[in-house]
Amino acid sequence: MKTKLPGPIYATIAGFSLFAISICLTRFAYGPLVPSLIDTHWLTKTEAGYLGAFNGFGYIIGCLIALWLPQFTGIRLLMRSSLVLAVIGIGMCSWNFGFAWLSLGRFLAGFSAAALMIHSTALLMKYFQEKTKDLFLGFAISGGGVAIVIICLVLPFFINNGPSGGWLLEAIITLLFAAIAWPFISMAPHQREPSSHSMQALVPKRKRLVMLTTIAYSLMSVGAVPHTLFLADYMHRDLGLSISDSITLFAIFGLGFLVGAIYVGMLIRLFGTRLSLCISYIIGVTAIAMVLLSDSIIIVASSSFLIGVFLSGSAGLSSIRTLEAVGLSRHPHFWGFMTLGFGVGMAAGSYSMSALLSLGFNYIDLFKTAQVIVIIALGLIIFSWWYFRDIDDVAETMKQ
Repeated sequence: MKTKLPGPIYATIAGFSLFAISICLTRFAYGPLVPSLIDTHWLTKTEAGYLGAFNGFGYIIGCLIALWLPQFTGIRLLMRSSLVLAVIGIGMCSWNFGFAWLSLGRFLAGFSAAALMIHSTALLMKYFQEKTKDLFLGFAISGGGVAIVIICLVLPFFINNGPSGGWLLEAIITLLFAAIAWPFISMAPHQREPSSHSMQALVPKRKRLVMLTTIAYSLMSVGAVPHTLFLADYMHRDLGLSISDSITLFAIFGLGFLVGAIYVGMLIRLFGTRLSLCISYIIGVTAIAMVLLSDSIIIVASSSFLIGVFLSGSAGLSSIRTLEAVGLSRHPHFWGFMTLGFGVGMAAGSYSMSALLSLGFNYIDLFKTAQVIVIIALGLIIFSWWYFRDIDDVAETMKQ
């Protein structure tokens, strides 16, 4: 009996759920909980950062598995397992059995995010028509931003007695999204995927473009650590906001992420991918500079919005720029390695910045470090904009 393929509407809803889990619930939804975790003595400031590093480390291992395992099993089993591990990892953190226990929970959550992040886009594209794919994919990716907003607006009502209620809330929402996406995952290929070695070799110049874009993308993830991991606690501890207010203001980051996911297509139509990528990184540099120049709550909140735009916009644009360089058939392989680079940067940034806190540095010092790193990334993107200006034809490379 032939399986009926899902329509684009359900595919979009399922994709929305998958990105809500892989972007927000397993990763960025941890940031709003940090002030409560520290105030209730579950963690110290340094341990809170190290917990972020364990999440990033799990994401790195997950990326490696997600790139290797489908050659033997297909992606259906991998994505189903990832949904289950996401619920388990977040649910584990509802009980404070010590730092090692919480680290394992965050590791599993990060691990589960990787396969969903790498394979969801390619799976979704099969159910979207060419003329509407940008619209539907934008709405699907916006699930990460919408989930952040929902979590931040609801979370204050669940942490009055400590962070356990917040973790449990996030686990339940993850379970709900997993249930929505599960039938769609059943449509994923069960057969083995072809090895990357069987693909036609890429010309050296296109390889260099992908490498440069990946390095910049990895540096971007390091530069985003102070906002995604420490911003809520910075507003609570250094700017004097209550825990509830700092969590609520973190929702602005989610709004920015939502806008960034949707505006990518419009930006490309106006300026092309190369210039749009430069604009996105300029937004990132501006966002961090705002925190360094002012401690006004309005300015810091605006910075949070722009960093959300920067993160999701740069992810979408980097993926499309890679598509231009390698073509549709090679894209999941190279995008997987780019996602791995993001995970390495996030883990390295979380670990090194936590070490700086343990040495007596302040949150504002972390933002200064991030500014330098993102400026370097912007320099790489500007160089690639000039040097690889001849690699622009999406239609041509998609046929390869």
